[in-house]
Amino acid sequence: LERIFRIRNSSREMPDALDGVEEFCRALGLATEPTLEVRLVAEEVLTNFVKHAHALTEERGVELRLSSSPESVRLEFRDAGAPFNPLDMPPPDLTSPPERREIGGLGVHLVKSLVDDASYAREGAVNVLVLIKHVGSTV
Repeated sequence: LERIFRIRNSSREMPDALDGVEEFCRALGLATEPTLEVRLVAEEVLTNFVKHAHALTEERGVELRLSSSPESVRLEFRDAGAPFNPLDMPPPDLTSPPERREIGGLGVHLVKSLVDDASYAREGAVNVLVLIKHVGSTV
């Protein structure tokens, strides 16, 4: 099973895409918890794309390819922005009080904690981020 979403760098399009991610997971028969975790992962990555990937005056898009196997859900994000590997970001300092921490990095940390496998590649002019969430057999 596969589904492809194309989202412009506008937060207006995100709710429909995120609802589609949730519908995809429910159609697989996933339980509520892994379904909401997959949705949250998609939301974090797409939010970062909308906020940071391009100047707000440029209309660009990101493609999200969702696919599944009996054991996992695979999220592949593709965008033609500047090279950026979010997996290279250092982990946030969770030991310091919040007012002393640097801004940013918590979303990437959250995504990494919710998926079982993460990889990044640059294919020509395209960033490709692949995240895999193990969900066990859905049968």
